[in-house]
Amino acid sequence: MKISRFIASALIASSATLALTACDPPMPPEVQAALDEMTYTCVSGDVAVLSPEYMNDIVVGWADSLSYSCVDPEPTMTFTVTTDSATPVDAEISAYPALCEPKQTVPVAVDAGVFVFNLPDVGNVNISPEHMSGILTGDITDWSELANDNPQTTLPSLPISVFAEADEVALQSVLDFLKLSNVEPTKDLLVQGVVSPSADQYTMLELGQIAVVPYSYASYFGLSSAAVFLSIDEETGEPVVAVPDLEGIQSGTSQFAITKTASSLSVKLDKNIAPSAASGFEPAVPYQAVYPVNFYTCNDTTLVPRAVGRFFLRLDQQGSLGGYNYAPLAENLRIESAYVIRQGLKTPTPAPTE
Repeated sequence: MKISRFIASALIASSATLALTACDPPMPPEVQAALDEMTYTCVSGDVAVLSPEYMNDIVVGWADSLSYSCVDPEPTMTFTVTTDSATPVDAEISAYPALCEPKQTVPVAVDAGVFVFNLPDVGNVNISPEHMSGILTGDITDWSELANDNPQTTLPSLPISVFAEADEVALQSVLDFLKLSNVEPTKDLLVQGVVSPSADQYTMLELGQIAVVPYSYASYFGLSSAAVFLSIDEETGEPVVAVPDLEGIQSGTSQFAITKTASSLSVKLDKNIAPSAASGFEPAVPYQAVYPVNFYTCNDTTLVPRAVGRFFLRLDQQGSLGGYNYAPLAENLRIESAYVIRQGLKTPTPAPTE
């Protein structure tokens, strides 16, 4: 009888450390995560979860998957999904601060702030951080001024207009990136950050117009997104760009520095952390205007919200995020988030296999 090689090796690797510590020491997060992947952590009950509108499809998919996972002989655990913020819920998923008083907070997905544009005859556009800053303040006013960022594309001489509303969190992620790039705007912006703006309005941009939106909006509606122009490769002569796609966002996510408490985990991008490619992804220049979408537990009278959050952070459930407008967490962040959210839950015992 045996268990998987991965779990066995993880347990063996940790045994020496555990032997040198006190009785029942805390299990290392990576070992705990490996054990959790072998089976399901189920708690009897049903809870309500508030989901962002453009994440609703994947969250409904998670609910369906859970309904087939936590069944006899496991305790039956389910959750219902709502996008109505006025509905009382037991947990929330949001890039914004929680509406409830959160008991636990961990990232569950990643979004990004991106520049989208309406240039019907131009498929790809690069914009340097300096020019991003200039566009937001009105110092860059014509598309032809971006010629140096786009050596392989002819841009028209056409006025640039900036859509006046931007998602507050997406805009802040862009400003944080510009600050890291030492080109933070020093003038008033042409755009104002608002909470959860209507996404439909960005599908009707005027000719030559630019808007700042979440990657999730751009992905959902198929909007044209600008890459970040960084330099020209001296060997190939090709532009070096950070593309706001899954590979670029995953690479940027790998640069998150983690701050952890007993009940929460927060992240902040640190450009000094070397980026890495996620399993199954090609190495990519990191797109750094990234931010977490958090899972908040609002009800601590039951362990079900924690168990539901732990289910969202399973490797198999995270893997489905890329097809639904969001990027999954980097593996180290997924493991640490899972460790925080599962506190109080029983450690599952994997069933031996022949």
